[in-house]
Amino acid sequence: MKKYIISPELNWYRANMHCHTTVSDGHCTPAEIKEAYKNMGYSIVAYTDHEIIREHNDLTDDTFLAITSSEFSINTAELAFKLPEGGNMEAWRARKTMHLGVYAKDKNNLFHPATDEGTFAWWKSQGRDMTGAECDGYTREYTLESINETVKRLNDHGFLVALNHPNWSLNDMNDYLNIEGLWSLEILNYATERISGAEYCPYIYDHMVRSGKNINLFCNMGDDNHNRGGSFDHSFGGSTIIGASELEYGKVMEALENGNFYCASGKNPPKINSLYVEDNKIKIDCSPATDIFVTGMGRNFRFAPTEGEEITHAEFPLDRQDIMFRVTVRDKYGNNAHTHYYKVEDFITE
Repeated sequence: MKKYIISPELNWYRANMHCHTTVSDGHCTPAEIKEAYKNMGYSIVAYTDHEIIREHNDLTDDTFLAITSSEFSINTAELAFKLPEGGNMEAWRARKTMHLGVYAKDKNNLFHPATDEGTFAWWKSQGRDMTGAECDGYTREYTLESINETVKRLNDHGFLVALNHPNWSLNDMNDYLNIEGLWSLEILNYATERISGAEYCPYIYDHMVRSGKNINLFCNMGDDNHNRGGSFDHSFGGSTIIGASELEYGKVMEALENGNFYCASGKNPPKINSLYVEDNKIKIDCSPATDIFVTGMGRNFRFAPTEGEEITHAEFPLDRQDIMFRVTVRDKYGNNAHTHYYKVEDFITE
């Protein structure tokens, strides 16, 4: 009997889960983003403008879904590293920060948890209309206690919370390993990967799952596109592929909350057409791939022999010693499709 993880019976929608527009510091309007992303085969965009939760329900139609979302920052004056003697650097370049992607499960939820009035005052000073914006008056601080309180307040008010671009943020293990209540980790931020080559970080995802604090953590990808100067060079490279019965807000958010998605890199990313367990074997059907891997929770790695050829199917024995497993599909261009971790006990039979 097949037990599907990625089922061909669902519709699979390509999404950008990290996007900035003229609502905050992006170049394009929300409507312009919709047009550009639809032209590239996307069905979903999460409009994660900085500190501002706005709905874009007017953009949603039968072929496109706008997710009500934002990106919240937690800043500090603390330096991530000590400059060598004689070294000079603008302080902001060396300061730690933490950016959280927040996604409303209810499309009309515009309340700003873990936010104080100072945030709204700053946006008003930038000419933004904050009429009707509500918050709980909480001031975020860069301490583990405050970070966890921020995530809790967001969760309690109906938001999924992702940790974004940990390398760009200069986060280290002491910052992220003990965060509680996260929904997902952004394992590829396409914009910062394009400018640094250092924001593809599945290894951080592995660290966080192995720590035990976030054993049920998912992983996603996003563009973080600002489209400065009208360029789309930093767009269309970090996708989250969501499986749902239909392109409807509640169904899509339920799929995200339950982990019914995978993520993929590249402007023409590799596809996982189906992933299932049958007779205690993990079986993958995919677009042409040069590598297919299974990663266990420990030093448990397996790969499909390809002899230099492209393959579209692979099978691996399910091993109790994996404890957890995730699958990676890589194409000849070096693009990767990733699943999150699954518990072996949910699929193995005697």
